[in-house]
Amino acid sequence: MRGHRDLRLVAALSLVCAVGSLITPLGALRVVFAVPLALILPGYAITAAAFRSRLPAWPERLPLTLGVSLACLALSSLVLNFVPGGLHGFSWALLLVLVVLLSCRAAARRRGPARHEPPALSQLKPSRATLVLGLGALTMVAAALILAQLTFDNDRVSGYTQLWIAPPKSSEDSARIGVTSEQQLTRNYRLVIEVEGARSPLVETFELGPSDTRLVTIPSSSADSPVGIEAKLYLRSDPEKVYRRVSTLLQ
Repeated sequence: MRGHRDLRLVAALSLVCAVGSLITPLGALRVVFAVPLALILPGYAITAAAFRSRLPAWPERLPLTLGVSLACLALSSLVLNFVPGGLHGFSWALLLVLVVLLSCRAAARRRGPARHEPPALSQLKPSRATLVLGLGALTMVAAALILAQLTFDNDRVSGYTQLWIAPPKSSEDSARIGVTSEQQLTRNYRLVIEVEGARSPLVETFELGPSDTRLVTIPSSSADSPVGIEAKLYLRSDPEKVYRRVSTLLQ
């Protein structure tokens, strides 16, 4: 890439942004490094490799750079999905840096010796309208990424409760019945477990806060044939109506 200052600058920025996005502890500051690495540098490098030195004008180059970068992200996610380790920050940064470096190398080879070198990114002077639109697009993307990492309380969200049965893993193990609350507030429950052949059902009353779980162990049966188990969950606020119901056959 000797003589091609824009390609050298893009390659150097990709390394800086990759390191900054990985080591920066603050989420908002990490976005400052992640946005150029994900949405600008890959698109510019790939566009430079495709068009050689005849790059489009800035009004066409900005949406082209963003579109190519988004396409690169989509294809990269498919690649990383089948790579050992999967999708995580380091694999994303490493792959994007490789894409930028390889694309810059290909662009330099296609351009050949730098005779009439395109101006470096720091010397480009887009029009005022192009600059405003570009900064506005980058601001919206950065704001969207920051908001995606934030959590907000919402009193109108309806929660839910899970009731499940986990069969025993071996003959010496026991079955488990679990209740997991994902409600917004603490709730009171009544769990009724009916085991086929038992004289009376097992009844438990308890309360669960958000994300709490209650486990009840059911000993394995010594019968030769499968035994039916049915669990019914009631809300203490509505004790006559079955809120959740699960059943299974256990050996």
